[in-house]
Amino acid sequence: MSERVDVLIAGSGFGGAIAAYRLSELYRAADQDPKAVLVLERGPRMQHTDFAQSMHVEHLSKVYELVQGQGAQFVTATGVGGGSNLYLAASLRAPRETFERRDRKPGDGPDRRIWPAAISRQTLDPYYARVEAALRVQRPTWSQVSRSGGLFAATLDAQGHTCDRVPLAISAKRCVDAKWCHTGCIHGAKNTVNTNYLASAEAAGVRVRPLRRVESVRQSSARPYRYIVTVSVMDPVSKQATGSEEIECKALILATGAMNDAPILLRSRNDLPALSEQVGRHLGGNGDHVAAIEYDPKRVRDVLGLPGYGAFHKGKPITTMTYDFWVGRRSNRYDGTRFTLQEIFLSSLTNFLYDDGRAPSGEPSFWGRQKKDAIANWSNRIELLAMVEDTMDGTFLSASPTGGGAVPLGSGPVSFGTFSYAQSDQSIKVREAADRAMARIASHRGLGRFMKLTETRGIYAAHPLGGLRMAESPELGAASPEGRIHGYEGLFAFGSSIIPTSLGVNPSLTIAAVAERCAEQLIASAGDLGLPTAPAGFRHGVPREIIGERVETPGRPRPPRRRRRRRRRRTGRRSRTA
Repeated sequence: MSERVDVLIAGSGFGGAIAAYRLSELYRAADQDPKAVLVLERGPRMQHTDFAQSMHVEHLSKVYELVQGQGAQFVTATGVGGGSNLYLAASLRAPRETFERRDRKPGDGPDRRIWPAAISRQTLDPYYARVEAALRVQRPTWSQVSRSGGLFAATLDAQGHTCDRVPLAISAKRCVDAKWCHTGCIHGAKNTVNTNYLASAEAAGVRVRPLRRVESVRQSSARPYRYIVTVSVMDPVSKQATGSEEIECKALILATGAMNDAPILLRSRNDLPALSEQVGRHLGGNGDHVAAIEYDPKRVRDVLGLPGYGAFHKGKPITTMTYDFWVGRRSNRYDGTRFTLQEIFLSSLTNFLYDDGRAPSGEPSFWGRQKKDAIANWSNRIELLAMVEDTMDGTFLSASPTGGGAVPLGSGPVSFGTFSYAQSDQSIKVREAADRAMARIASHRGLGRFMKLTETRGIYAAHPLGGLRMAESPELGAASPEGRIHGYEGLFAFGSSIIPTSLGVNPSLTIAAVAERCAEQLIASAGDLGLPTAPAGFRHGVPREIIGERVETPGRPRPPRRRRRRRRRRTGRRSRTA
């Protein structure tokens, strides 16, 4: 007989953790046991001390999955806490223009506002504020900006551009400025959901079960139970299924991310025949477009009046960005042309990125003088992430036959994705415009050289979105604005898979804000699904901060005082879109 629960949540990242915590509040307020809520995670549970500041393939295999498909590579996370374990903690509200966009690729329905009418920057602001409180988001002072971020700010300032400091979900008290968030924070300084939403849900009684991969869903006839979910028990080393379970639930929330939610439903289409034809379409990478600047230390001193650089490794991984290629373009006639530029840490990937910074241009050179020159100068480099308005051009061709959202190639981090990604003309043009802007910034008065990413054909993204796009009708999207899967009562998707467009900023805060909104809507109608009804006066709270065991670094010296930049007032001005 199947195990029975009230609510089954597949995935433990932002969407799943927020759903778990908000449901735990409901159950406790209704004097019901939150253990009726179960969270499944395909990866292992890892404490802060289980992570490593290492790019060793064995560690990467524990925490990452690199999905290679036709025309794109996507980086995803695995493990309890999902993408929050590996994100760089940049926590930004999407600009107002994002929600008003009308651009789309050819064949994508009639002219319309792509986001549902109920969601705008104004209506989402209260949920943004709720997430910022939970994740303890703070904007760094200029003295807390990393050296690489300060160099980017000075470079922008020298050309008359503005620069913003990026709000971060990082504890200044616990952070040691090791600039190593991307394989997990051993110091517990990064505010993952394991330190707030998910930890508080577990403390309240919600159960979290790692090493469980959701395979498919079918309907149950035993009301009030609606769905029977087939789950594989995973081996943490081989990443192969070692057994199978079935769990029956009144409500099912998919929160396994853009690379997994849609494949689960595609595998289930025979048992869920009323699913929208939009399932598996509109997969995107948040418009991610990576490049770099390699600085000439002498020109940094002569042009900017700063000491020689060579300090890529100091500070936090993201601290500054410019909205100057976005601000002032509010009209819909600019849709599909805007982008932001952000300084970001990727230097540990130096062995394969940015070969075409040196002549001859063309195919990447993996060996020889170009590669040696690139590695020899990597300490003088900063990386830039352009986040452009593309048209979400990916489509899942089929569901992986072996489970999950991709076919694993052994026990390592690389998998083969069953999707295609053919960029529209708009997506190509806006990326080219971002390249031109970055090249102008890099070459100003001989400061440095622009280094284009050439290792990957197509797009290379760490922020997959879509696959179950939300829209008012099933003809235009797979899910409703409240995260309900069209056609099926009690079936939901919370998280990155329902986001309908690229955002222009790092997506975690928007994913979380949308999940907060969806959770609020679910709780408002919980009684209709056979779940507890919220009592009078029920209000949402802020999850506790629960850190756990971590690596501490006693006697950490205070970072040296930075020189004031010229025209600091202009450089530090807050953008109107922020």
